[in-house]
Amino acid sequence: MQAWRTWVTKVTSARDAALVLFLIAAAAAEIVSGSPSSPGARAAYAVATIAGLLVRRTFPLVAVGVVSIGLVAQALLLESPEEVGVLLAVIFAAFSLAAYSSMRDTVTGTALISMAVAVAVATDPSDSTSNILPTLLLFVGLPVGLGLTVHRRQRDLEALRLAAVAREDEAAEAVDAERRRIARELHDVVSHAVTLVAVQAEAGQAVIGRDAAAAQRCLAAIADASRDALIELDRMLHVLRDADGDRVDTEAGLERIPALVEGARSAGLSIQVTTEGASTLLPAGTEACAFRVVQEGLTNALRHAPGSKVKIRLEHTSEGLGIAVETTGRRRASSYGGSGRGLVGLRERVVSLGGSLETAAAQNGDFTLRVSLPGAGP
Repeated sequence: MQAWRTWVTKVTSARDAALVLFLIAAAAAEIVSGSPSSPGARAAYAVATIAGLLVRRTFPLVAVGVVSIGLVAQALLLESPEEVGVLLAVIFAAFSLAAYSSMRDTVTGTALISMAVAVAVATDPSDSTSNILPTLLLFVGLPVGLGLTVHRRQRDLEALRLAAVAREDEAAEAVDAERRRIARELHDVVSHAVTLVAVQAEAGQAVIGRDAAAAQRCLAAIADASRDALIELDRMLHVLRDADGDRVDTEAGLERIPALVEGARSAGLSIQVTTEGASTLLPAGTEACAFRVVQEGLTNALRHAPGSKVKIRLEHTSEGLGIAVETTGRRRASSYGGSGRGLVGLRERVVSLGGSLETAAAQNGDFTLRVSLPGAGP
């Protein structure tokens, strides 16, 4: 029973069922009150003809076929139908055909129902063949024209709906991309600062009982790292609050790499920086990304290879900027956490600029991070 109800709801609707019942009742009342010949047969033809409207929305061509067959059958076997319910069924079928079917089906169905109406008029002894054209215009032409207008409006509304959905998807994608960007920025800033603080705190704890000056230097380094992190976070929040602000972290450029290196050196890394090629003007986004590449490389060295040697090479070429961060030293599991999202986020950042990122880990523990970033273009 449930399957039957499900099938019925798929092929028809309560409104169409109500329309069919109303037209059948009107036709039956007209047949009974008019006392025509063969009232039973006329009522049966009327019911069969009007019933085709049950699928006028889901299968409009089928509805037109049922109505056309019923119209021709009654006209040939009895006499042309004159019941208002049947005539309205013809109009509804023609309208539904144009409104809910494809253009190909509309052309086919219009030809079919036009022939049925022409047969009904031609076989009616009380009518004239000269009325075929006016009848076709009234019962087929006008409904089909109105249906085509409705179909075009529905198509335009569907296009607008799809465009709105596309805009919503784009907005959601933009929000998601912005969320990932913020997450990358927060990771880079907080991860580097917290790693520096942790390394300096451990170093200070190790010497606090025997070298007060060294412990003091560790505390000063912790203060500097914390202050720098707070400044960067404040810049990020300023950009987020300013709806018209520049979303690129213009403060994180190549000119800040020396300060970044000094902070890592104070935490125990031995760092060598070399620059090759003539420095060229790079887009703000590229410079910000280059800074984050070096920052991520140093953060990973502090976490996994404290006290190691790090070589940073910046290569300016006509195509852009190449960066290599090589860490030499035995690697170990980090005691400061780390989810591995740093390199994942960094790769997303590099790829979004049209660059490439590669990593190489040697068996002796050496680790190399290589990044290629495009320049400003021609």
